[in-house]
Formats: sequence, structure tokens, C-alpha cells
Amino acid sequence: MATRARIGIQNEDGTITAAYQHWDGYPGGLGYNLVDYWTDANKVKAAIALGNSSKWGFIIGDKIDFDDRQNPMHELQNVYYMRDRGEKDQGPTTYKDEAEYLAQGFNSGEEYIYLLKNTGKKDFLGKEVGEWFYADYNAGSQFKELEEVAINDHIDMLKRHMEMMKSRKAA
Repeated sequence: MATRARIGIQNEDGTITAAYQHWDGYPGGLGYNLVDYWTDANKVKAAIALGNSSKWGFIIGDKIDFDDRQNPMHELQNVYYMRDRGEKDQGPTTYKDEAEYLAQGFNSGEEYIYLLKNTGKKDFLGKEVGEWFYADYNAGSQFKELEEVAINDHIDMLKRHMEMMKSRKAA
């Protein structure tokens, strides 16, 4: 079962360019990935420009067989409907502002929408990095900071995984 999401970036003119993402769109999955690997605005713009995706990995990557899950690159890179499966009309969508993105960003069954903004944040080397925000379809229509929520959700996922490992060993 998919947890659908939409990934967007706020442009300098206030518009938002976003694309759909099909798998693992919850904060501890996609959200954690965005916070950890996708804070460079140019990288995010290039990824969104390729349109709707099955999943986002750690890198944009190159054209790949959409269905070849045995290819080791499949786990590492983004997998797109247009580039990798050859589907038409799967490009990104532009919204006039945050209000329109919040109002229309859930129109394809998304449970979460994400937004990268330039807030002036810098990394430990002083390089400007974007900051991620998210909105949850079930929790109202406003963007909230993503980083802490994504990390805590990811930690909870890892704890559940550890418990399942312990249960299997005990059986």
C-alpha cells in the first residue's frame, strides 16, 4: 500500500513547483529522506523538474528500468514515471502560492505535502540550505516544520524494526 505525497519547492517569486511521489510518503520515510539528503535547492529543483515519481532515493540518478528491482541503483536513486517508464503528462505542477498548494496539493490522494523553503538556514559549513515543511491531509491545512517530526518518526520506525527482530529471534 502506498503513502502518497507531493514534493514542492518555493520559487523566488513565491510560486511553488511540485511533483507527486507514490511510495513511503510519511514523515519517517520520505520526510526523513528529504531532511537528510535533499536540502540543496538546485538538486531539489532538478529532481522536481523530472516530474512525478514512484519514489525518491538519495540521488536523482540516470534512466533506469522502472520495474527492475534487482538493479542496485533502484534503491539509491529516484524513479520517475516519464523518464524511467515513458509515461506522458507526468511533469511537475506550479501553484501560485502556499495557499493554492495547500488547497490543491492533496488532489491525487496525497496524505502529505512537502515544501522546501529558503529561510536563510545554513549548514555547519556556512552553506545556505533549504528548510523542509510539511502538511498532513488529516491534521489541518498549514505547513509545519518537518525536521524534528521526521527524525522522531524515523526513530520510532527503527525501534519497531528492532522489536520485530527480537520477536523473530525469540520464536
